[in-house]
Amino acid sequence: MQNENAATDYSTYQSMVTQVSTSLTELGKVCSRMNLEESLRSVENSREKLATHKFSVGVMGEFKRGKSTVINSMLEKEIMPADILPCSATMNRVTYDLTPHVELKLQDGRVKSIGVDELSSYVTKLTQENESRAAEVEEAVVYYPCRFCQNGVDIVDTPGLNDDERMNRISEEVIPKLDAVIMVLTPDNPFSMSEAEFVRNKLMSSDLSRLIFLVNKIDIVRRAADRERVVEGIREKIQTSVMEKMESIYGKDSREYAEAKLKIGSIRVYPISALDALDGKLEGDTKLIEQSGTQKFEEVLTHMLTEERGALELGSPLSIIQRTSSELAQAVVTRKSALALNAEEFGHCQQEALEQIQELRQRKKSERKRLQNGAADVRRQLEGEVLQFYPQLEKELKEEVERVAGSLDLKALTTKEGQEAAGEQLQKAVSNKMEASMAILAEKLQMRMETIIGQEALRLGEFINDVSRRINDLQLNISGKSRGFDKTELLAYGIDTLFGGLGIGGIVSGYKNAGVKGAISGGVVSWVATYSMAVMLASMSVAALPLIVISCISGGLAGRTLTGVFFSKDIGKKELEAMKSSMMENIRNMIYEMRNGRELEKWVYDLVDGRFKELISGMEEECERLLKDTENTMDSIKKDITENEVRRKQMEKECDEALEMVKRLNQNLEPIVVKVRQVLESA
Repeated sequence: MQNENAATDYSTYQSMVTQVSTSLTELGKVCSRMNLEESLRSVENSREKLATHKFSVGVMGEFKRGKSTVINSMLEKEIMPADILPCSATMNRVTYDLTPHVELKLQDGRVKSIGVDELSSYVTKLTQENESRAAEVEEAVVYYPCRFCQNGVDIVDTPGLNDDERMNRISEEVIPKLDAVIMVLTPDNPFSMSEAEFVRNKLMSSDLSRLIFLVNKIDIVRRAADRERVVEGIREKIQTSVMEKMESIYGKDSREYAEAKLKIGSIRVYPISALDALDGKLEGDTKLIEQSGTQKFEEVLTHMLTEERGALELGSPLSIIQRTSSELAQAVVTRKSALALNAEEFGHCQQEALEQIQELRQRKKSERKRLQNGAADVRRQLEGEVLQFYPQLEKELKEEVERVAGSLDLKALTTKEGQEAAGEQLQKAVSNKMEASMAILAEKLQMRMETIIGQEALRLGEFINDVSRRINDLQLNISGKSRGFDKTELLAYGIDTLFGGLGIGGIVSGYKNAGVKGAISGGVVSWVATYSMAVMLASMSVAALPLIVISCISGGLAGRTLTGVFFSKDIGKKELEAMKSSMMENIRNMIYEMRNGRELEKWVYDLVDGRFKELISGMEEECERLLKDTENTMDSIKKDITENEVRRKQMEKECDEALEMVKRLNQNLEPIVVKVRQVLESA
């Protein structure tokens, strides 16, 4: 039984999506009639992206936390296999379909269809045969008529956090694409080391806004007061873990640390009993559902996906509608006004316009060159930080060896078992320390990169705004020669007014919460710059931390730090010192290999080049859209002027109809715009 408030929120959001999509379709038709091919392409791309968007919710946690039961409670049906043994060996995705079935995407690229009741035979480790089958499966996609999924929501079930090999791949490929992450904990082992390391090392600090912690199996804690203590204890552990990470990256006196401290107070932690919720939904027992605590969690998740993530998702197409409406109205009024010119008068205007368009294309080339040089400068800056990191990492690893070695029991080292245990302890400590240190470096570099990109996007927004202003002046020049046209006339059609209160700060703070981090503050630029920047930031994928690089080095190379180290039968302090000395030498060799392999430097280059290429591509696309549509408008005007009087009157009528459509479309969208603006400004 789906929560009524959640269902209403999703219904409202889907209604908004439908209205925005319909508006994009209508706007595209008018762009086509007015021969604005580039604007038409932009509108169609935005509509297609909106139509294909899905919200992805990832469910994560260690083995035996009840992840599968949490998912089943959301599905209101026992679909995902659940057992007391470590269960999920594959990544499973649940998506909406009226006909229940499963598609297995195999490692070799084949797709195999099976029934829902066969799922456990392919995605679990319960038997050797099952585990063997699961090894061949890349992903299991479960199609099911789940109410929670029918509004474009996919639920992603992941292997346990303890499954290091699979989780490394999933962390790299899946986590950056998730709209929300649900981490399932339990009262008997709250916020374990692997869970803390996952939050600290696998998620960026800004991602806390899409994290929900569920304390499952809360019913094993009988007294209400004890439950409250458990939840608060877990909340404090999470807060401490995150703030330690922020301190290590920025320091206690930094602005980032202060902001995180304020933000961490609103971290989402909910006690639930997924089993009670599932039983209640299966049996129609509303009291048991209420008792389970899942209603509050589902309401919060729904709000996150609709009010928070959904508003951001609608922000980009709304900005494109606003931008295109203004440019379309300007082009239409220009064409209508130019009908009063004769061929010779327009010929002079066209020649002047083409010369200025050529000049603007030269400016675009210069801007591209500036960005390319900027990318090279940023690469050098970040590479310098990597080079400083290597000696610091060596120092930290050696200190970790000293710390762990100092805690070893010399008596235990006289046995083979004790020696093996000590070796594993040292190796694990070195590997964990390396992973934590590299994760901190990677996030620091990435956040630096995103700050730079945010600043560059703001600058490019101003540049594109200037190009747009020059284009407007060209069109006003044509209109002015015919009848003294004033741009304020556009206000009669609802243009330039709807987003008036939404400055650059609102857009950027919203996109920061979506994963794109930019340190932009102060100043409100014109709407063209605002929207140009918003569209650029929205189109950029969120780069994942280099988890493959981290796991490769921290796992593979760190494992070699014990190579050649053997314990003698009667080990003592002297032998322990010899062992430490050998490990220190191996750490030096490992750092040497890292520097020679230049894997971190390669990741920095890829990160910088990828981000700047996206900026350059966005800038060129925006400029060419403006310039090509202006050229097309000039060609259309030339054709209009050569037409006979009957065609001119028909053209005037078409222009009036186009302007009225733009006015009606923007008026209809105003309530949605206001709602989205409120969400962005409060983000």
